Amino acid sequence: MSVTFDPTTEKTGMFLRGLRRRTGRPVPELVGLFRSIIDGGRDHHPIASDFLEHFMDGAGGSRTMSQRWLRSFKVIRRAERKNRRRFERQLTRRARLLDDHGSDWLRDHWDARINAFIGTELFYVSRMSLLRSHGSFVLTRDGRQVKVSGTVRHRWFDPYDWDRGRWVYIPRHGFVPIAVGRELVEADEARDFLMEARHVQTLEGVCTWGRWPRRGRATFTWALVRTER
Repeated sequence: MSVTFDPTTEKTGMFLRGLRRRTGRPVPELVGLFRSIIDGGRDHHPIASDFLEHFMDGAGGSRTMSQRWLRSFKVIRRAERKNRRRFERQLTRRARLLDDHGSDWLRDHWDARINAFIGTELFYVSRMSLLRSHGSFVLTRDGRQVKVSGTVRHRWFDPYDWDRGRWVYIPRHGFVPIAVGRELVEADEARDFLMEARHVQTLEGVCTWGRWPRRGRATFTWALVRTER
């Protein structure tokens, strides 16, 4: 069945219906809209088109993102740095408490919420997501120095569900109501799935104390563990 969608005549009406829970449109027309978005976006946003197609295929299986692609966005690296700084502050405080020749472990995790910038491809894949960072570190004191080493395992994840917000602006299609995705799931024409990605970083650091704590300083060096992805 062939279905056409003219954004120049339907954009205003679809926008207004996007403020409601349902579009009031026949399911085949909604399917045609999303299929046209997939076909129209392959040249400019291939990853977003691929994930929308996976949603429309209805399999529901989770998808693993490319580490390199995901970390190419500043908002992801900023969330990563936020969690790393949290670990660094914890480690600095823990180092102050160590006795000479003493050692200690630190295990903890931090969450950083991510809001993708409008217009980036990440925005069309995942507008809001979460980076969860699990860290495991060992601290050893020798005189005025505390050596720190450890590993942080980052996990980015977000359900692809078209459940948040009222509408999204898609180039060449105008304002598309979020309700379209919900109705397609209800009609068994699409299925939600989990998006996730993992990467690992190592930490080496030294905290050095003078005669007074205020004269102390800490240096930390992070390195990304490379994978094939």
